[in-house]
Amino acid sequence: MSVFIDTGVFYAHHDTDAERQNTAVGLVDAILGEEYGQPYTSDYVLDEAVTLTRARTDSVTDAETIANRIRGNDPYPQIVEMIYTTPESVSAGLETFRRYDDHDLSFTDAMSIATCEKRDIDTIASFDSDFDGIVERVDSA
Repeated sequence: MSVFIDTGVFYAHHDTDAERQNTAVGLVDAILGEEYGQPYTSDYVLDEAVTLTRARTDSVTDAETIANRIRGNDPYPQIVEMIYTTPESVSAGLETFRRYDDHDLSFTDAMSIATCEKRDIDTIASFDSDFDGIVERVDSA
Protein backbone atom coordinates (compact mmCIF):
# COMPACT_ATOMS: atom_id res chain seq x y z
CA MET A 1 0.00 0.00 0.00
CA SER A 2 1.02 3.58 -0.59
CA VAL A 3 -0.46 7.07 -0.50
CA PHE A 4 0.41 10.33 -2.23
CA ILE A 5 -0.24 13.39 -0.05
CA ASP A 6 -1.65 16.47 -1.79
CA THR A 7 -1.18 20.14 -0.97
CA GLY A 8 -4.46 20.77 0.85
CA VAL A 9 -3.82 18.04 3.39
CA PHE A 10 -0.39 19.44 4.24
CA TYR A 11 -1.75 22.98 4.45
CA ALA A 12 -4.81 22.14 6.57
CA HIS A 13 -2.67 20.01 8.89
CA HIS A 14 -0.30 22.93 9.42
CA ASP A 15 -2.75 25.85 9.74
CA THR A 16 -4.81 25.65 12.93
CA ASP A 17 -7.29 28.14 11.40
CA ALA A 18 -7.88 26.04 8.28
CA GLU A 19 -11.45 24.87 7.81
CA ARG A 20 -10.41 21.22 7.47
CA GLN A 21 -7.68 21.25 10.10
CA ASN A 22 -9.23 18.57 12.32
CA THR A 23 -9.87 16.33 9.32
CA ALA A 24 -6.30 16.82 8.08
CA VAL A 25 -4.85 16.02 11.50
CA GLY A 26 -6.87 12.77 11.63
CA LEU A 27 -5.82 11.88 8.10
CA VAL A 28 -2.13 12.61 8.72
CA ASP A 29 -2.29 10.63 11.98
CA ALA A 30 -3.70 7.66 10.01
CA ILE A 31 -0.95 8.05 7.41
CA LEU A 32 1.71 8.22 10.13
CA GLY A 33 0.13 5.14 11.70
CA GLU A 34 0.79 3.38 8.38
CA GLU A 35 -2.90 2.85 7.63
CA TYR A 36 -2.27 3.73 3.98
CA GLY A 37 1.27 2.40 3.62
CA GLN A 38 4.28 4.40 2.48
CA PRO A 39 3.50 8.13 2.10
CA TYR A 40 4.85 10.06 -0.89
CA THR A 41 4.62 13.58 -2.20
CA SER A 42 6.43 15.59 -4.87
CA ASP A 43 8.47 18.72 -5.25
CA TYR A 44 5.49 20.21 -7.14
CA VAL A 45 3.28 19.68 -4.07
CA LEU A 46 6.01 21.10 -1.82
CA ASP A 47 6.17 24.20 -4.04
CA GLU A 48 2.39 24.58 -4.00
CA ALA A 49 2.12 24.04 -0.22
CA VAL A 50 4.85 26.58 0.58
CA THR A 51 3.34 29.13 -1.81
CA LEU A 52 -0.20 28.58 -0.48
CA THR A 53 0.96 28.88 3.11
CA ARG A 54 2.79 32.15 2.43
CA ALA A 55 -0.21 33.55 0.55
CA ARG A 56 -2.76 32.61 3.22
CA THR A 57 -0.70 33.44 6.33
CA ASP A 58 1.51 36.22 4.96
CA SER A 59 4.32 34.55 6.89
CA VAL A 60 7.64 33.34 5.49
CA THR A 61 8.20 31.56 8.81
CA ASP A 62 4.99 29.53 8.38
CA ALA A 63 5.95 28.75 4.79
CA GLU A 64 9.39 27.56 5.91
CA THR A 65 7.82 25.49 8.69
CA ILE A 66 5.52 23.63 6.30
CA ALA A 67 8.49 23.00 3.99
CA ASN A 68 10.48 21.57 6.89
CA ARG A 69 7.55 19.37 7.96
CA ILE A 70 7.06 17.97 4.48
CA ARG A 71 10.81 17.40 3.97
CA GLY A 72 11.29 15.90 7.42
CA ASN A 73 13.88 18.44 8.50
CA ASP A 74 14.72 18.59 12.20
CA PRO A 75 12.71 18.72 14.45
CA TYR A 76 10.18 16.93 12.21
CA PRO A 77 10.47 13.23 11.41
CA GLN A 78 11.28 12.20 7.85
CA ILE A 79 8.23 10.12 7.00
CA VAL A 80 7.19 11.26 3.52
CA GLU A 81 9.30 10.18 0.56
CA MET A 82 9.83 13.10 -1.82
CA ILE A 83 9.55 12.39 -5.54
CA TYR A 84 11.48 14.87 -7.68
CA THR A 85 10.57 16.08 -11.13
CA THR A 86 12.47 14.85 -14.17
CA PRO A 87 12.09 15.81 -17.83
CA GLU A 88 10.29 12.48 -18.35
CA SER A 89 7.86 13.15 -15.51
CA VAL A 90 7.02 16.57 -16.96
CA SER A 91 6.21 14.89 -20.30
CA ALA A 92 4.02 12.36 -18.47
CA GLY A 93 2.32 15.19 -16.58
CA LEU A 94 1.56 17.04 -19.81
CA GLU A 95 0.14 13.83 -21.31
CA THR A 96 -2.03 13.35 -18.22
CA PHE A 97 -3.13 17.00 -18.37
CA ARG A 98 -4.30 16.45 -21.97
CA ARG A 99 -5.82 13.02 -21.30
CA TYR A 100 -8.05 14.35 -18.51
CA ASP A 101 -9.03 17.62 -20.16
CA ASP A 102 -12.61 16.94 -19.06
CA HIS A 103 -11.51 17.40 -15.42
CA ASP A 104 -10.63 20.75 -13.87
CA LEU A 105 -7.05 19.71 -13.06
CA SER A 106 -4.21 22.05 -12.33
CA PHE A 107 -0.91 21.06 -13.87
CA THR A 108 0.31 20.12 -10.39
CA ASP A 109 -2.69 17.78 -10.08
CA ALA A 110 -1.84 16.23 -13.46
CA MET A 111 1.76 15.75 -12.32
CA SER A 112 0.49 14.08 -9.13
CA ILE A 113 -1.72 11.70 -11.11
CA ALA A 114 1.12 10.85 -13.50
CA THR A 115 3.39 10.21 -10.53
CA CYS A 116 0.81 7.91 -8.90
CA GLU A 117 0.41 6.00 -12.17
CA LYS A 118 4.15 5.64 -12.80
CA ARG A 119 4.96 4.61 -9.23
CA ASP A 120 1.86 2.44 -8.69
CA ILE A 121 0.80 4.58 -5.73
CA ASP A 122 -2.56 3.25 -4.54
CA THR A 123 -4.34 6.35 -3.23
CA ILE A 124 -4.11 10.10 -2.98
CA ALA A 125 -4.84 11.94 0.27
CA SER A 126 -6.57 15.06 -0.96
CA PHE A 127 -9.53 17.34 -0.38
CA ASP A 128 -9.64 18.03 -4.14
CA SER A 129 -12.55 16.21 -5.79
CA ASP A 130 -10.96 16.81 -9.22
CA PHE A 131 -9.06 13.56 -8.64
CA ASP A 132 -12.30 11.57 -8.39
CA GLY A 133 -12.76 9.06 -11.17
CA ILE A 134 -9.04 9.11 -11.93
CA VAL A 135 -7.28 7.83 -8.80
CA GLU A 136 -8.66 6.52 -5.52
CA ARG A 137 -8.89 9.42 -3.10
CA VAL A 138 -9.06 9.49 0.69
CA ASP A 139 -10.07 12.72 2.37
CA SER A 140 -10.66 11.62 5.96
CA ALA A 141 -9.40 9.01 8.38
